[in-house]
Amino acid sequence: MNDNGIHIRPAEPDDAPELARLIDMAGGGVYEFLLDGLVPGQTAAEMLVPGLAGSSGSFSHRHSGVAEVAGRIVGVAHAYPVDWIKTQDYTGLPLDRLAHMEDFSRVHDWGSYFLSALAVDPAWRRRGIAAQLLAWVYERARSGRFDRVTLHVWADNADARRLYAREGFAEIGRADIPWHERLPHQGGSVLLRRPV
Repeated sequence: MNDNGIHIRPAEPDDAPELARLIDMAGGGVYEFLLDGLVPGQTAAEMLVPGLAGSSGSFSHRHSGVAEVAGRIVGVAHAYPVDWIKTQDYTGLPLDRLAHMEDFSRVHDWGSYFLSALAVDPAWRRRGIAAQLLAWVYERARSGRFDRVTLHVWADNADARRLYAREGFAEIGRADIPWHERLPHQGGSVLLRRPV
């Protein structure tokens, strides 16, 4: 725990509902776009909970670190080897939605450690929590013998891009993800890389 009461720790299965809420927020609408309507009566975040509570697969809580204040989760970082994306099973997702996101699946720095989600609860932002979570990710990458961390960020997410620039990330590619009324971002997704 640091001097402002923020504790960074590995996520646990019981954290899954809060992880899902924050990871859904980090996606900037992508989970709603991909999952909306697949299970009647369930939100995208609710649909993420079983995978996050589980112990296998890239979406498991085992690949997340959380920022906690007085027992409350206020931030999450979720990261894993990017090459795992090649083995993902997307059966069950609508083909037109997958086609819309196709360039994202191709534009990666294979062999890197991939930060798939970073989110801090809006009420807790600008307190250094994101930087602490990123430090947790860098350490995980190094301990796994990775020499770099990569991530995708929406091109129009200026706040996140400023954060990543301060952290030393540089643009190395772009995924052409067209605007869609259910995924209203301009400029696609920017692939960033930082050595660790």
